[in-house]
Amino acid sequence: MSVIGEHLRMSELQRLGMSTPLMQLAAGQCLHEAFRGSCLGPPYYIYHGARAPEGATLVPLWDHGSSVCGLRETEGGLEFIEFSIEDPSGFERLAGTEQGFWATRFDFLYECDLADEVLREAAGLVGFRFLERHLTAREAAEEQSGSFGAHRAWLRELVAGIDRDAAA
Repeated sequence: MSVIGEHLRMSELQRLGMSTPLMQLAAGQCLHEAFRGSCLGPPYYIYHGARAPEGATLVPLWDHGSSVCGLRETEGGLEFIEFSIEDPSGFERLAGTEQGFWATRFDFLYECDLADEVLREAAGLVGFRFLERHLTAREAAEEQSGSFGAHRAWLRELVAGIDRDAAA
């Protein structure tokens, strides 16, 4: 897969309709301390020798450890993805909208044991409209199953619903 030129990255994010807060984080502006460790650009590895998955042109957002988050425009629309620089072919489709993408990021932040009020502050700063849905659904899901696979299935279903509602 090709990667958008580093000098074109921000203008491409704007063309794809990304929000100002997402673009600010991608550019390296830390809007809230909750985002510092996992949602802050600019990406490094993808512009310094790491390979990207095959397919449409990647617009990277940021690195997190050895993982890269980004998006690409496919025939079916936008696709937010995450992949390891160790195995780019094993990428995961996270969401089809920015709101769905934020659901995955806030699920990670929830796993980091951030207080609900901290999550609410951070969600307000990036315009994530579905945090309360996430928190309510997460609490119900935790009561039903604690396995990793069950959690991933639950999150995929939640994100699909958020994608539908955000696109409507």
